[in-house]
Amino acid sequence: MDDMKYKVCVITGTRADYGLLRNLIFRLYNNHKIDFRLVVTGSHLSSEFGNTQDEIIKDGIESYIKIPILLEDDSKAGMAKATGDAMIKFAEYFNNESPDLLIVLGDRYEILAAAIAARMCGIAIAHLSGGDVTEGAVDDAIRHAITKMSELHFPGCEQSARRLIQMGEQPENVYNVGEPGVENCLKLQTLSRQELEKNLNFKYITKHYCVVTFHPVTMENNTGICQVEELIKAMDSIPDMGYIVTMANADAGGRAINDHWLQEQKKHENWLVVPSLGVVRYLSAVRYARAVIGNSSSGIVEAPALGIPTVNIGDRQKGRMIADSVLCCEPVCDSIETAIKRAISEEFHILAENVFSPFGDGTTSEQIEKIILEYLEGNKLKKEKQFFDIDFKN
Repeated sequence: MDDMKYKVCVITGTRADYGLLRNLIFRLYNNHKIDFRLVVTGSHLSSEFGNTQDEIIKDGIESYIKIPILLEDDSKAGMAKATGDAMIKFAEYFNNESPDLLIVLGDRYEILAAAIAARMCGIAIAHLSGGDVTEGAVDDAIRHAITKMSELHFPGCEQSARRLIQMGEQPENVYNVGEPGVENCLKLQTLSRQELEKNLNFKYITKHYCVVTFHPVTMENNTGICQVEELIKAMDSIPDMGYIVTMANADAGGRAINDHWLQEQKKHENWLVVPSLGVVRYLSAVRYARAVIGNSSSGIVEAPALGIPTVNIGDRQKGRMIADSVLCCEPVCDSIETAIKRAISEEFHILAENVFSPFGDGTTSEQIEKIILEYLEGNKLKKEKQFFDIDFKN
């Protein structure tokens, strides 16, 4: 066996990005050519957001590095302060460890902090899910900023790949590998409906239910609670439907939304409100749901891959490529109610079961592992970047 090992670091800050990175993490963890390091940060380490590092422990990851960051204040200013706090801590880590490659996914502020620190420390970055557009969230600008600091790019669809090249990234460094969420849908062993009902102790699993996730719309000012109240009115208009509500993430305004869900849960016996389901239970819940409702990216990527209708509310995912099984509506009761009733109809379910998903064939982690090793072994990762200019005359 070759004694040469490449030090590769993956950072995860939320339940969502860990679920998406999970297959790649397993591959790198078990690759004899890689000295694998996992850094766990953000809401993973917060009991308020479900202490989701427990999912990592259950998956058998024997050791990882914890980098706790400021999470006490979820205002917009609080997010900025948390980014600064995270940048300092990541800079210390990268200065001490000097990985050959950092792998990050998405668009959250803690990932931005890690990317800035890594770039300034001269560490190459591979970025998953760049090139997407979500006009209703501050994540949009963060995602594009991470793109400009990254050497390797793994977008989830052809539209995003073209957008990365439009942003000046070298075409030979942009690989359309599909969305990791689709890989989870196609390959992960999920629970049976009976196992899920027993696990969650929620009787509506064996009846009709929807999965609901509503995150703050960070480009808007304090609209979260008003929009959640409109969503609740729409949910109440179908009283014989059960609802599994997974709480909002740790963005600005997330705590207020979660407090509202918990207060309202006391009035609704047909609700189950949980901080996090974890990737296996979440995909199991989506698989048997009548619809996915809210503004999470899982409604755009995973639900169509599972043949389940989506009701996408408001502007948070505006600009994303969407499948025909995704119904977009305004964040007001009448619009949401109309969309839900259409989504749960038998006619629309037949459409959703046969929809085409534009987000890959489920081989994402395998492709990324191969490409990363080719770059590391070929010494092709560069600390400097060249801007790719498009010839607009042709």
